[in-house]
Amino acid sequence: MDSTNFQCRQCGACCRWPGYVYLTGADIRRLSSHWKLSEEAFIEGYTRLAPNRGQLCLMVEADGACCFLLPDNRCACYEARPEQCRQYPSLWAPPEGCPGFAAPE
Repeated sequence: MDSTNFQCRQCGACCRWPGYVYLTGADIRRLSSHWKLSEEAFIEGYTRLAPNRGQLCLMVEADGACCFLLPDNRCACYEARPEQCRQYPSLWAPPEGCPGFAAPE
């Protein structure tokens, strides 16, 4: 998809898609600082071992939503969000139907 035509609708769909938000060391430092936690406390409370067993990823809620997605579809840590989230949609393959790619209102 052409990300130049993307306009976020803040629907939260991208924070509910199946998959993993893989974390870098810089992500962990930034997020732990944002939450005023030690890196160890952040890792223990908000991450899990990724399926590749070589990285950590963010935890998800029982419904599959990112652990930082608020009820109003905003990100609880937007300013400190992981690099993978910052790169949306340019390095992602969003599923068809993402409202951010719809014609502008």
